[in-house]
Amino acid sequence: MEEAVETTNSELDSHSWVALAIFLAALVFVIRPVDFALPKIGWRVYFNLATAPPLGVLILLASHTIDWINIRDGLLGNNMGVEPYAIMLLFYSLAYLCISLDVTGLIQFCAFWVSKRAGNRGHTAFSLFFIMTSLISGLASNDVVVLTGTAFLSYFTRVSDIQPTAFLMSEFTSANIASMALYIGNPTNVVVSEAFNMSFITYSAWMLLPTFVGLAIAYLSLRFVFKSQKYLPRVIHPPDEEPKAVLVDPKGAIFGLILLGACLCTLIGTSFIHGVSVWMVTLPFAVLMLFRDVWYDLKNQWKNRRGSSSSLPMTKMNTTTMIITPPGGVARSIKIEEGKQSDDNNHVIICDNRPNQERDVITETTTEEQDLSVMTTIEIPEAPVRQRNNAIVPRSNNNINDIHDYEESDVATATSATTGGAATKPTTVTVVPTNNKNPLRDRFMHLLLKLRSRLPTMTTVLMRMPWKILPFALSMFILVEALSEVGWIGICATAMVSVAHNNYVATAFGVMGISLLACQLLNNLPMTILFTRILQHPNFAQHASVSDIVSQAAILGLVIGSNLGACLTLVGSLAGIMFEHILKTKGIYTLGYFQFLKWNLLLLPLIAVGTTSVIIGELWFIYLR
Repeated sequence: MEEAVETTNSELDSHSWVALAIFLAALVFVIRPVDFALPKIGWRVYFNLATAPPLGVLILLASHTIDWINIRDGLLGNNMGVEPYAIMLLFYSLAYLCISLDVTGLIQFCAFWVSKRAGNRGHTAFSLFFIMTSLISGLASNDVVVLTGTAFLSYFTRVSDIQPTAFLMSEFTSANIASMALYIGNPTNVVVSEAFNMSFITYSAWMLLPTFVGLAIAYLSLRFVFKSQKYLPRVIHPPDEEPKAVLVDPKGAIFGLILLGACLCTLIGTSFIHGVSVWMVTLPFAVLMLFRDVWYDLKNQWKNRRGSSSSLPMTKMNTTTMIITPPGGVARSIKIEEGKQSDDNNHVIICDNRPNQERDVITETTTEEQDLSVMTTIEIPEAPVRQRNNAIVPRSNNNINDIHDYEESDVATATSATTGGAATKPTTVTVVPTNNKNPLRDRFMHLLLKLRSRLPTMTTVLMRMPWKILPFALSMFILVEALSEVGWIGICATAMVSVAHNNYVATAFGVMGISLLACQLLNNLPMTILFTRILQHPNFAQHASVSDIVSQAAILGLVIGSNLGACLTLVGSLAGIMFEHILKTKGIYTLGYFQFLKWNLLLLPLIAVGTTSVIIGELWFIYLR
């Protein structure tokens, strides 16, 4: 190989510094979103992961730092192996599969089943929950575990009257280690694998053993760190709910599991076929799940219409008073006048015409949830409702007083006083904030409600999809393309050569450590996109001291760093930001930023060294033995 290829790009200029400043500023608002009002025009401006990166792209375009060709390359790829649109298709097809499976109640069923199997044995419950979250994260993704597991464990520890720190740390740590196992466990895995043409089976062959070793080290470390009775008591008092009571759609759960299993098997099979992208495999399975959800909704609607036509007519409700108590707020009453129940869905729409500042915040959403969730659906059965979540409503009419919290929000407790007769079936009441100043938005919300009444399951799944990731990820690809265009990627690639030292051991530990720390400043997905481009740059990839084993060590070190980077601070990943938000909405303050950092400083070093050491052993076995 020739001596170092000098393609460091031209010297840095003013555009270089503008691009770097915009890139870092966008990341600040991703990690710590802000919003403020513009009272004169009645708007509210949000700077978050969905708006700050696209705004940064527009500023760079307006300042002529980048042009439309850079934007095209950032969206479609530039022959460097990464195709952003393909990554997004893969991510969202898998997200639909996993969320639809979650809406059936399967994951909550598993959690209650584990709780029931453990009984009052605290150590057994801890071990079984560790295994459960590891399996779900490995087969689905770490985000699914954070979104569903955190809410359940918050409930479980509260009912069991135990300190939640050990269980929550176990969940988050196991989820982010197990996500290394398969290609689909984390979006960062997809970025690295697509960039370096690693097939599904090749990726798994490298990462399965490090994942198992990392999980074993994590479990032993957690048991040692949280050995005190304060955190992990021997005897607990678990909830007594029956697991089957929370399984809303058993047939849907079975269908979804079969579909997910078939998808994974197909991914393995197509790994040996050249030219078949991963998204081409996952997208058809997501479409099948979508069709099944639509069929399920239409079938239930048809059954409801048949049932309502054969039963006595529903009594018209002249007035209903909704007592809505937001979490930590003061109860308010909302009257529904001249509301009629529909024949098919018993669906009443409340238009809340109060001024914005007087409305109760009924639903709080995470950074990955949709603003559409301002629509709150509350099912009113004959008995009072306790902490009812709207995610379960589309699948069933069962009246279960449970703790389902799929959208990380505490739904307001609702009671109803009805005049003019009692309904024989539960009434779904949707509270819709209206704004006379914005009739277009109100019209859109009502159209969406109409769709939700016709296809509730599909609409619920689509509304829970992390749509904010789409503008965030695509904009980050463009911003990294801008950094490459103005010279920063070439400079970083040259610096990375000094980390490698033509030594695969130093490279694996060096890239793992640097990427892990960079996650705390950049968040793991932007970091992975940036470091992937650095490792692809000719200044690193074609340098004389970078052999095949050194290059592979850097790639695998990046995979480990991007996954474990979430396990140091709460801002290291999008999952960490969601995790923090859920804990706050649940009133859990034992895992703030510094507490989370303190525990991870005890756990993470041993896990990181252990997993990287396995990678080094694999590299020696493949390349040097």
